[in-house]
Amino acid sequence: MNKKGFTLIELLIVVAIIGIVAAIAIPNLLVAMQKGKQKATMGDMKSVGNAIESYITDWSFAPQANNVTLGAGLDFGWFRPFYIKVLPLRDGWGTAFMYYAGVVGNADQDIYSTESWGRDKLIATAVAAGEYPVVTMADFNNNLIYSNGQFTLGPQVKR
Repeated sequence: MNKKGFTLIELLIVVAIIGIVAAIAIPNLLVAMQKGKQKATMGDMKSVGNAIESYITDWSFAPQANNVTLGAGLDFGWFRPFYIKVLPLRDGWGTAFMYYAGVVGNADQDIYSTESWGRDKLIATAVAAGEYPVVTMADFNNNLIYSNGQFTLGPQVKR
């Protein structure tokens, strides 16, 4: 009698191989998903910054606001759709962007800033400016800040 089929040992070996491949692939997939959310957030922040720069070019000052959730202070008909077609209101993790604008001291220098609180959705009270390496999943918890046409706080990017 010639039986066709798999033995228990063959099935266990296949299941073990699938488990090993999954153990390698799933962490990489999770990092890629978080990196995608971070890059999408950075792209949205650049788009908002470009719209604000256009507004500054036309009016000679940034739209004035302080600690405003993006959309609450800028989602007016005069800002959208003329300066930006679709105003992104939330970052890749679902938290509303924060927007700050004002004048520095007595100078005629307008500053603006758009901020994302990162994956952990917690505002950092003391934030050091600059770039940080993204090497662990915890690095996606860091804030992203786009001020005056550049990222003042964000991940290191290849140049």
